Amino acid sequence: MPVNPGIEYQLAQQKSLEAKTPQEKLRALEEMLQKVPKHKSSENLVREIRQRIAKLKQQLEKEKTAKGKRFQISIKKEGAAQIVIVGVTNVGKSLLLNRLTNAKAKEAPYGFTTRMPELGTLEYEGIKLQVVEIPAITENFLSKENGPAFMNIIRNADLIMFLITQKNQLSLILQELDRANIKINEPQSKEETIVQYKKAILICNSSEKIKISKIESLTLDILKNDLTPIKKLIWKHLDLIYVFTKAPGKKKDYPPVALEKGSTVEDVALHVHKDFIKTNIKSQGKNKIIIRPFARVWGKSVRFDGQTVGMEHVLEEGDVVELHRGK
Repeated sequence: MPVNPGIEYQLAQQKSLEAKTPQEKLRALEEMLQKVPKHKSSENLVREIRQRIAKLKQQLEKEKTAKGKRFQISIKKEGAAQIVIVGVTNVGKSLLLNRLTNAKAKEAPYGFTTRMPELGTLEYEGIKLQVVEIPAITENFLSKENGPAFMNIIRNADLIMFLITQKNQLSLILQELDRANIKINEPQSKEETIVQYKKAILICNSSEKIKISKIESLTLDILKNDLTPIKKLIWKHLDLIYVFTKAPGKKKDYPPVALEKGSTVEDVALHVHKDFIKTNIKSQGKNKIIIRPFARVWGKSVRFDGQTVGMEHVLEEGDVVELHRGK
């Protein structure tokens, strides 16, 4: 029985032949593996593709190790999420970082002021978010000193915030991210292991409206305008909520707790103390009583304030949760 690869496999194979970098070759091979027909006659072909993928990955890992210091730059995530500011030179990245956070990055009217990543902390409704300014993106960024390390920071971030002053700047940035196997606002493919898909928003530092499709954007002068809309846009795309906890008879605690959308009372309990979710059994004479933890909740997720709910109750932003061990 012949393999009979389809047109999608043949296109992926052509990409592999035309690939100019090991990363592009690897991406094409992974696509070939995904598209090759799966039956007994194709077993040898599948095995060959997998061997080529493994060999390429080994080669890339050796190159990464050999470059030494270029790959030693890393930033430990702090706070509920990490956001990176990405843009070309002289668009106001340091100004944006300083105005959004407590940072004091150097600002100058000339380009390439930032040589290394700058960090700041953005506070949103009491939730601390880490913001990282990436040095200016240039053409062939991966070949520049520390370029791969800076791309790795972008790859590991929770959200990319593009900053531009002109529409054509975004094309260059997306081109360089694509070369680093970073895709924007697309669903992650389970078959691909080298391509990283990231969430992104766009800030246009301009007094004139700039229209961009596919990426939610804001146009404002970051020197003159209030930046609250930017903070709200960041929070919206992090897919997080904040909720408050409180002790019985007390006011709600501050700061709130950051959770993923769709989180439950159990997630809050685990954040406070894992013992809260334990179900206990109490003996009462010959009978055994099961004591389950519960919570009282005030906010949007309940029909009335102070409603008693179980650990599986799904919370909404701004809810106040009072945990009880049961009785």
